[in-house]
Amino acid sequence: MGYLRRTIVLATATVLGAAAAITAATPAQAAPIAIDFNNVTGTTHLAKPNVDVTVPTSSVKTQIDLDTNTVTGSVNLADLTAKLKLANLIGVTSTVKIVPVGNLTGTIDLGASKLSTTSQFTLQVTNVHKDALPKLNLVKQGCRTVRPSTLTLNNTSPVELFKPITMQGTYTIPPFTGCGLLTPLLTLLLSGPNNTMTLNLI
Repeated sequence: MGYLRRTIVLATATVLGAAAAITAATPAQAAPIAIDFNNVTGTTHLAKPNVDVTVPTSSVKTQIDLDTNTVTGSVNLADLTAKLKLANLIGVTSTVKIVPVGNLTGTIDLGASKLSTTSQFTLQVTNVHKDALPKLNLVKQGCRTVRPSTLTLNNTSPVELFKPITMQGTYTIPPFTGCGLLTPLLTLLLSGPNNTMTLNLI
């Protein structure tokens, strides 16, 4: 074997050996764990009117990366039905759609039993009617909050993979826009801080 050829073979073997050593020394990363909660229920408390609203069965889909202790995913909450009283006399029912803005993000620490998630959403009011006139929608199409709300939830029950978890947090409802004559009224009735959300992830 010629000198040049022998040198190339030795160099190639050295490189391959070093690559194999690096690969063996680097631990393989675990793939993110997909955990979907398809029977999510809960309540949201609207601070200004002091009303509790049921969150119907909804879904939250997550990817949990235990190497980085991070959580990503998506939230799909069902439409909310809020029953209010104007001037404590006139019964009004509102249907509110929670429209996600971007994806859910968060952190998880199984050792400390801590889970925190953050999501953003716009509130879109699709229907407002007097209880005495249920077929008369008083709100225009496109009625929504002027900007997204940010909701950060933290666990209030132990965090164990593949088991139900209860999460709770607060959010602010921005002013409304595009609601026609009801725009100032909805802002007066609903917009403000300290609204709470409790979700049971099942």
